[in-house]
Amino acid sequence: MGMRINSSASTGATQSVAMANWQQKQQNFKDLFSSIQSGDMTAAQNALKSLTGGSGTVNSSSPLAAIAQALQNGDVQAAQTAAQDFQAKRAGHHHHGQYAPTTASATTPAASGPGSVLSVKA
Repeated sequence: MGMRINSSASTGATQSVAMANWQQKQQNFKDLFSSIQSGDMTAAQNALKSLTGGSGTVNSSSPLAAIAQALQNGDVQAAQTAAQDFQAKRAGHHHHGQYAPTTASATTPAASGPGSVLSVKA
């Protein structure tokens, strides 16, 4: 029985860490889009670095590639357009953030539990 308790405690701690990481990533996305919308390219670049683990480098096949390229070029208009495109595409797949009603987000696979967060993380 002791192993079950330890296993449950370990699973709970892992899930808590995963949830905290997911929440931080969500905040980084909010910061990125807010900075782009306001035209604050430095803050947007910093938010992108937070999302990429400090590198600021994005794979060319990543959905963030157009945003990263626009930020690298210092092109506010292109960054805003890329961010709008990104959010429009994401709104069709997941219901996170300000665009989705809370009842819809509770039913999406990505929001079904902390285990889902781990399977989504690259």
